[in-house]
Formats: sequence, C-alpha cells, structure tokens
Amino acid sequence: MTIAVRPLAGLDDLRACEALQQAILGDSSRRLLRIPALASIERSGGLLLGAWDDEEGRPALKGALVDLVAETEGFSARFTIFLGVHTDAVNRGVGQALRRAERSACAEAGAGLVFWWADPLRSREAHIAFNKLGAIASAHRRNALGPLRDSSSVGLASDRIRVEWWLDAPRVRAVLEEDRPPPHFDLGLHQMHVLTETRRAPSGERLVVGLDAEPTKPHVLVEIPVDLDRVRRVDLEAARRWRLVTREAFEVLFAHGYVLVGLVHEGGRSFHLLERADRGDVLGRS
Repeated sequence: MTIAVRPLAGLDDLRACEALQQAILGDSSRRLLRIPALASIERSGGLLLGAWDDEEGRPALKGALVDLVAETEGFSARFTIFLGVHTDAVNRGVGQALRRAERSACAEAGAGLVFWWADPLRSREAHIAFNKLGAIASAHRRNALGPLRDSSSVGLASDRIRVEWWLDAPRVRAVLEEDRPPPHFDLGLHQMHVLTETRRAPSGERLVVGLDAEPTKPHVLVEIPVDLDRVRRVDLEAARRWRLVTREAFEVLFAHGYVLVGLVHEGGRSFHLLERADRGDVLGRS
C-alpha cells in the first residue's frame, strides 16, 4: 500500500469522505459529517485531509482527518472532530501519516496546538497519541458525547479524555523529528503504582474488579482493555464495568495533578501511565 496524504477538495473528495465515515461508523451514527457540513468546515478555514491508496491506478480513500478552527488558552489551535482509517488499512501507519501532515499544515497556519476527545479505553489510539506523537491528556469528561449508535460505541457511555498535542513542544519534536521514544520508556515497572485490580475471566479477557483510589507514587498505571471491541462482543457488562472503574480513576488522578503521558503494554496487557507533574514540565522534556 502506497499512501499519499493531500487536502480533500471538491465534491468527489467529500463524497469519498462521507462514504469512508459510513464504512467506519455505520450509517446510523450521529457523528457522521455529511457533505454540506464538510464543505462548510473547509470553507470556514478548517482542515480536511485524506490518505489515498494510489497503488492500483484508481485512488481509494483509506483515511481522513477533519479539524475545526479553534482557540484555547490564548493559542491558535485546531480541534479534530474526525479521524478514521478504513478497516483494511489499520496498522499501516495511515493515522500517523495524517497527523504528520496535519502538523505541517498547522505550522503553515500558525496553529501550535491540536486537541481532540478520545475514548480512554481504546489502547491502539492511546499508543499512537501518547507514544508515537508525544501528546498528553489532563482532563476527563463523563458521557461527553451522549448516547452513540456507532457500531463501536453502542451500549457504553461516551466518556472522553482531552488529548493535547502541542506541536512544537520539546517532547513532541524529540518523538517526531529525532525518532526518540517519550521519556517514560526509561522508567522501570517498580517505579509505578498499579491502581486497578484485574483478573482473567474464563473467556480469556481481563475483568476489572477494583481500584485503589489513593495513589502513592509519582507514576501510576491504570489498566485498560487491550481490545475494547472484543470485550464488548464477549461481555458488554464487563465493558461497562471497565468504563465505570476507569472513570473514577481518571477523575481522581486529574484532580490530584496527574498528567497522562503514555501507554505501557506489558505481558499482553495495556496500561495508561500518568505522572504527577506540572503539564509544562512534561511538555518541556525531550
């Protein structure tokens, strides 16, 4: 697969973007951005990027990113309202290619921050955001989007964390320009306090059964499912339990000054890593 990222422009591109969303989210999703909305976003200064597979001579849209113009804390910014990759292109670097192109476009426009709402129970997205892009998170909102009918969301409250990608921070430059892993890769597991208690169910999936809501170390771990969709298919109530327990964990940790800085995958399990530190200090490390 040879991927080329370029802006989406013209009705044909917007039709392709609408069709891609339908393939990823399902026809009944409340989050679908139809052609009139996409055209309005583009004409108002927003960013629409497409990742095209040109291998067979007929370009096929394999991923898309849609940003709104935003401002936060006095900074010119972009807010991502859609980033999706077709199922047959997952794990092929499409999402990262879109983010890198977005970073370049933001630099040209003078925007220093991109932020978005992310489901904290999705480990693949967290790995890309925190480990591959150098983003951080420091806020959580319960049921941020209300009930969703997406094939990947139905049955679960739409809790979200606010991911912040400070495009020119030393942390981000080290990861993207120098190909260096984030600083937490140098930490040993003995330096981290695991707050969640889990056990393996007969199905093979891990179930969350408890939470230590009194963190004692500067670095703490919150376990999440390796594959949320698989947990939902096997045991929806178990997925709901993951949502409720991790919701409590994030609310406690963010209130106590922790910043989400990475995803740790160890022994076939996934953990969010949070550090009790000033956000500026975290971003300033390389």
